[in-house]
Amino acid sequence: MRKSIFILALLPVLGTISSCISDEENLDVVFEQDLQKIEEYIQTVETEYTRRETIEETGIVLLFTEEVESEELPQVRDTLAVNYTGMLTDGTVFDTSIEQVAQANDVFNPNRTYEPFEIVLGMSNVINGWHWALSQMKEGEKAIALIPSSYAYGSQANGPIPANSVLVFELDLLEVRPYQP
Repeated sequence: MRKSIFILALLPVLGTISSCISDEENLDVVFEQDLQKIEEYIQTVETEYTRRETIEETGIVLLFTEEVESEELPQVRDTLAVNYTGMLTDGTVFDTSIEQVAQANDVFNPNRTYEPFEIVLGMSNVINGWHWALSQMKEGEKAIALIPSSYAYGSQANGPIPANSVLVFELDLLEVRPYQP
């Protein structure tokens, strides 16, 4: 009985202490955990890659599996056509633009058209991690993009994607159409 009274008396104190941690500090902790998950994923990735690039302070890592030397990087407002497969770090596929991949991973939707996905760089309503990753890829390049949760869905779950999930995207930048004002 005394033990339960002590615990009940301690709860408000613990609540006060935990509320002293700012949202900013919580985001920093999650971001550091995401960076660790990305490093752990890279250590286990079986796909051969030719180059690793970390995009500024975003923590987004690109593992290039096919590179192109002569093309320029896309610019904001260019239209990009991309084949993609989105996964969790455990390999669970949650979305793809490729019908065979959807069927093989039990995410096939017969009411959907499977074709390259088009986005307008810097403008389309996709996760920020896509804009960052694709801005560093040239037409014809393929890369695995490892995206911290803060550049994906953050603390919000989204369908089969749990809150605070690092996302893994296999990206194939098929075409870059320059912006025409």
